[in-house]
Amino acid sequence: MKDIHSSTLYGTTLIETIILVAILSILCHLVLFNYQPLLINNRLDNHIAKINRAISFTRLKAIIHSENVTFCPLKNKQCIHDSWHQELTIFTDSDEIGILDGTDKILFNIDPTHHKDMLTYPRTFLTFRNDGTPMGLHNGTFLYCPEYEKASHKGLAISISHTGRSKVKDTERCLE
Repeated sequence: MKDIHSSTLYGTTLIETIILVAILSILCHLVLFNYQPLLINNRLDNHIAKINRAISFTRLKAIIHSENVTFCPLKNKQCIHDSWHQELTIFTDSDEIGILDGTDKILFNIDPTHHKDMLTYPRTFLTFRNDGTPMGLHNGTFLYCPEYEKASHKGLAISISHTGRSKVKDTERCLE
């Protein structure tokens, strides 16, 4: 007959389980603490890339179709200032600049930014002429600030040159 007390038991004790849960909770806390900035930077990179592609698309359409193409936030078919964080529209602009009228055609819409983020541009609209240059003094810098109310993260900026080319760069202006 076999002795029950001499057999080897495999398994974990309550103490070992508690220690494992404590170690896992510490690791989860460290991961979650660093996860939020990762999400913010990912959102920032994705939206600024989308805006940069939209600017390039606007410029390209102006060159290809040999007509003015405007990029702006619209309200009642008119470009509005200080609303760059809302839905943006790209449209052909053959008559009055900055107004979507009967002869103009919407080419593309861009979703608004995250509700905690802010996108600004010093002009009411950005219009490219048929040679790919911005109309008048429409050159400037788009500024995208994530979590702008807290001012705790760096932002990204897209500079539009006099020739119509765009360049993305880091900016500290969101931390001010």
